[in-house]
Amino acid sequence: MSLKNLTLLVTVLIVSVSACGDAAETADTDPVTDETDVIVEDTPVIERPQMVYASHILIPYQGCQQAPAEALPMDDARALLTSIADSISAGQVTFAEAAARNSSCPSSAQGGSLGGFVRGQMVPEFDEVAFNLEPGEISEVFSTAYGFHIILRQETIQASHILLAYQGAQRSSATRTKEEALEIIEGLQESISDGSLTFADAAAENSDCPSASAGGDLGPFPRGVMATAFEEAAFALEPGDISGVVETPFGYHLIMRTE
Repeated sequence: MSLKNLTLLVTVLIVSVSACGDAAETADTDPVTDETDVIVEDTPVIERPQMVYASHILIPYQGCQQAPAEALPMDDARALLTSIADSISAGQVTFAEAAARNSSCPSSAQGGSLGGFVRGQMVPEFDEVAFNLEPGEISEVFSTAYGFHIILRQETIQASHILLAYQGAQRSSATRTKEEALEIIEGLQESISDGSLTFADAAAENSDCPSASAGGDLGPFPRGVMATAFEEAAFALEPGDISGVVETPFGYHLIMRTE
């Protein structure tokens, strides 16, 4: 597998996420924080291959595959990355900052983020390390045919949501007014809370997100890929909890954290 294949996985997320979330968000939009417990078994079980989200820093060395002309000798490259890793561990620099400044991978432009990937998409040595890390853990320095790496496995959650878009919302073709959208989603919230409607059924029947076909399931996602208010609400939930109504530029949401 080429280094090009390794780095094409930047900012990967399932299609439904890109249709419903965006990193841009207005600063004055805050999530509603009231929560409701639900039975997670009501949501459809979707089998997906194990996926990890990770960032990495690559330091190539002389003689490795695709080594640039300015590549360091092997021992110097290892020593440089070890020093960078020590600086991250000491809190002197964040992983993203260190990747942006030092990594030879094109993913440096995203702070080293490779997005999500399943086994077999990376070179075997990279897979072996990435899939054995715990979320939030940083690997030791290791080598592949492309140089020396360290990997940060990003923390992820899994959630489902319901989106009620309205006229004027981003990417919206809805004809309902903002007031009508709010009234509908508050009614869905009440029906889910009193048990007369499951979250999955409410999403399938009402959500304007493509994830409606999966009962609202967005799959796993890390921080940094959703609208700010959506991310804050989702990561504040415990598994099985449902958020209050959350407003983003795309409309009104209810979010249920499933994992």
